[in-house]
Amino acid sequence: MVRNSSSDFDPESAIIDAELLVKYRMVNRAIEALERAIDSAPRHFGLREKLREVLIDAGRRDQAAQRCLELASLYIQSGEMEKANERLLEAKRLDPRVSVTGQLRDVRRTDALPPSSQRILSGTLADVNLFDIMQIVENSRLTGALMISSTAANGEIYFNEGQIVGASAGPQAGAQSLALLLEAVDGTFEFDKSTVSYERTIQATSNTALILDMLRAKDERDHGMSVLDPF
Repeated sequence: MVRNSSSDFDPESAIIDAELLVKYRMVNRAIEALERAIDSAPRHFGLREKLREVLIDAGRRDQAAQRCLELASLYIQSGEMEKANERLLEAKRLDPRVSVTGQLRDVRRTDALPPSSQRILSGTLADVNLFDIMQIVENSRLTGALMISSTAANGEIYFNEGQIVGASAGPQAGAQSLALLLEAVDGTFEFDKSTVSYERTIQATSNTALILDMLRAKDERDHGMSVLDPF
């Protein structure tokens, strides 16, 4: 049973109570019980993870996404960057409308870690759209390499303070490589932060303008129109 006094409150008992309520199809009561428990122990990961799980099972994706963002913030504060990354990506998958930019700025605060710990974002392209990832990098003004492994192409896109400055995919380089990588809709991605800027091999006023130009050129090629390569 969930106890009300702070002196005898037991988070683990609250989780067991919630599981029992869910078992007997009293999902609303389970959610309410977990929310009360979180008020008593706001930094307890188990309570928040259980509430997230119940909300997902109940089909309340938008509420679950918000709980994922809250969890990500707590994981960032505790230094568990991998778990924070998982919850940020899950929030975006559950509700594409949510913004993860603020939390990603906090994930950036890994400068005190060894260079090998600078991977701050990873996942699958089936869960997060490549263009959403690029927007996160741009909004957070990150410098680094976005590594993509997909059936369309394997390669890297380079950013200086959030702006695309180069790309490579096999023997190709520059804008041609970027065009190949933009076709990736499956596979995996990883973003490694860098303290060193990359040489600019792609010229563009903005990421959006660059991507739109490439998509227009691709669309025209797909429809058999003869166009000049703008790059």
